[in-house]
Amino acid sequence: MAEPPQPIPLAEGIGIFLGIVGWDVLTAGEVELLKASVIAAAGALAWYGVRCWRASRDRRH
Repeated sequence: MAEPPQPIPLAEGIGIFLGIVGWDVLTAGEVELLKASVIAAAGALAWYGVRCWRASRDRRH
């Protein structure tokens, strides 16, 4: 039976983005949206990769 694809971790990416923006505001007093966006996208893609890897590993067992 086919399994549904793993969802893209949008909420986690937004959480990472807001955390980095908040950290920048608290420590430096400025907002670097490009840096926060790049780090959040990389974190969300990494988390998506982990989800897919774990799903494929669980299917084999």
